[in-house]
Amino acid sequence: MHLAEPHRAGFVATNRTRLRVWEWGEPGDPVVLLLHGGWDHGRMWDGLAPDLAALGFHVVAPDARGHGDSGRLSLSGAFWPMFLLDVAGIVDHFGGRPVRVVGHSFGGGVTLAFTSAFPELVERAVNIDGLGPPPEMMLVQDHAAMAAQWLADADRLATEPQREYPSPAEMARKRKEINTRLPLEWCEHLVEHGTRRGPAGGWVWKSDPNFRLGSPGPFTEETLLASYRVISRPVLVLTGREADQWSFLTAADRDRRLDAIAGAEHQAVDGAGHYVHVEQPDAVVAHVARFFG
Repeated sequence: MHLAEPHRAGFVATNRTRLRVWEWGEPGDPVVLLLHGGWDHGRMWDGLAPDLAALGFHVVAPDARGHGDSGRLSLSGAFWPMFLLDVAGIVDHFGGRPVRVVGHSFGGGVTLAFTSAFPELVERAVNIDGLGPPPEMMLVQDHAAMAAQWLADADRLATEPQREYPSPAEMARKRKEINTRLPLEWCEHLVEHGTRRGPAGGWVWKSDPNFRLGSPGPFTEETLLASYRVISRPVLVLTGREADQWSFLTAADRDRRLDAIAGAEHQAVDGAGHYVHVEQPDAVVAHVARFFG
């Protein structure tokens, strides 16, 4: 597998942190933001970004806060609003005009939330298998107990050393076990750009372990659907037809969320699971090119 290097790389200072950004295409062309999934980084888009740049777009793929080379997460617990404000800061840095946004998984959720919260900054949005977790994962019976557990987990992560691996090859094999449909070559690529040496001499992921804490506050399907219902920009949702352990939603749950987004277009892609843009990149480029015009 050969993936071309980004044309440029730099940092954007915003919201009291620095965000790594990877760029393809010509500055001045219409901007497309690519938002990666949880625990990944901007180089996840190395396969798709050059093809979008060749269509005449200035493609920008940031490492989200707490991922890759970007700044770490605050333990305030307000992770979700900060992700949205970070995207707004990146849009402002690259001209402040409405942009096209493509997001995968967690990045797909950020894409829809950002489109809902900042419609004036979005022209069109593409969500790749990122319509949110199943309803049962968002049910909370005891909010006080949930908050207490969040604080206990935060204390533990503050003192617990990050897991180190003996080699990048071992990390790639582990990633392959977790994402069974993701080709090993892609696992190796993600490891190459998403790891660093640990204090004990092994290898650690660059991702901030605090990302696993999530938000200590309530997050329900009702609040998710309410956010979707106020989206006023065109939205394309791409999902894979193949079963995948990381595609959590039932067809009924998926359709209920699609129905909440006025005018949303849904395309199911043959031969793909959760990583639609990796498994079937040509199909994704064709759908995005048509949708973006």
